[in-house]
Amino acid sequence: MAEGLPALAITLPQFATHAGPSRSACLDADRLGFAGAFVFDHLWPLGGPRSRPALEAWTLLAALAAEAGQRPARAEAGQRPARGDRFRLGTLVTRAGLRAPAVVARMAATVGQVAGAPPIIGIGRGDLANRPENLAFGFPFPDVAGRALALEQTVAALRGPLAGTPRPSVWVGGAAAGGRVLAGRLADAWNGWALTPEELAAGLADVRRAAEQAGRDPADVAGTWAGQVLVAGERREAEVRLARWGAGRPPAELARVVAGDPETVIGRLRALHDAGAAWCVVATVGGPGADMRALLAGAAGLHPRA
Repeated sequence: MAEGLPALAITLPQFATHAGPSRSACLDADRLGFAGAFVFDHLWPLGGPRSRPALEAWTLLAALAAEAGQRPARAEAGQRPARGDRFRLGTLVTRAGLRAPAVVARMAATVGQVAGAPPIIGIGRGDLANRPENLAFGFPFPDVAGRALALEQTVAALRGPLAGTPRPSVWVGGAAAGGRVLAGRLADAWNGWALTPEELAAGLADVRRAAEQAGRDPADVAGTWAGQVLVAGERREAEVRLARWGAGRPPAELARVVAGDPETVIGRLRALHDAGAAWCVVATVGGPGADMRALLAGAAGLHPRA
């Protein structure tokens, strides 16, 4: 990894009728030297046809963990691999309230045992866009206070003995003030979706103030970033792809996509690292994911698996 960059990870393609694309993307990311891969927790596509297939997060995660557990840990040339060098799997984000807190903790422990390394559990309370999905699948959709309580209870369970040893890393996601405070009090990290470096730095400052007020060392709470990324061989090509992909999408979403040639995208990821991001999780859009992973890996100086 080039100096000054965060750990780089990817999100997996889950809008499919079978797990082949997700498994292939996960294996490819590991081979290229990415630090991990994440699954999202939606039962249908947000903003797309609700009849479109979507793979369920935790059952897919378990399948990926079984495959990851069969692969040896990575190591630099001439060094012996260590447990911490394993490719990490996780959720970004699990929605609190869809599963009982204790069940989430036991699932996380099981995935870690199968994979040979504890997962990273990104978790959030959800927002109003999730209400139709919850109700359609028979889950209640509480008010903000009820969802915040479910989030806190699930984070607490993930920090307790039910989550196994070593326990999973817990990232609390969301831009709301309550999520930042909870991350500061209980989590290992706070995750900001599609934030600018300036927004990430400001949010992380709030998180660390909350950690200090809770009697924790603020440095123990990391910042992480996730967002949509479009990378092409040349800047003009990226602009054309972004315009094509963005047709009909909300301008606010389009404005948050990190797009450009590899050097431009890596420059933004470097700026996010400087703002406090220990991890950046990229959700590739607007083109073949395999091509974009290869371009990012090369520009970032990742070390491919032998």
